[in-house]
Amino acid sequence: MRNPEDNQDVAGRNGFVWWVGVVEARNDPLKLGRCQVRIFGWHNENSVILPTKDLPWAQAVIPLNNSKNFSAPRVGEWVLGFFMDGEQAQIPVMLGVLPGLKP
Repeated sequence: MRNPEDNQDVAGRNGFVWWVGVVEARNDPLKLGRCQVRIFGWHNENSVILPTKDLPWAQAVIPLNNSKNFSAPRVGEWVLGFFMDGEQAQIPVMLGVLPGLKP
């Protein structure tokens, strides 16, 4: 069994990191509702240096009481989330859309 102190970069431990970003792609090949999000302050804003296809897929948190009616955020919408792996910032999770904000 792993010692919990060995892994500090998980949600709820040191390194809980919030983020805001803009959805650039939502055609999830796994059909899980994931989006590719350009996260402000983490991903280069120049799409030539970091193309959309190279952005990580952000998993969506789906409401427990209405999961059958979920749809992914639209391209261009701003989303709020956190990284499940903390400062390593490779496993983004979307919590919700920030209505009215435009890139």
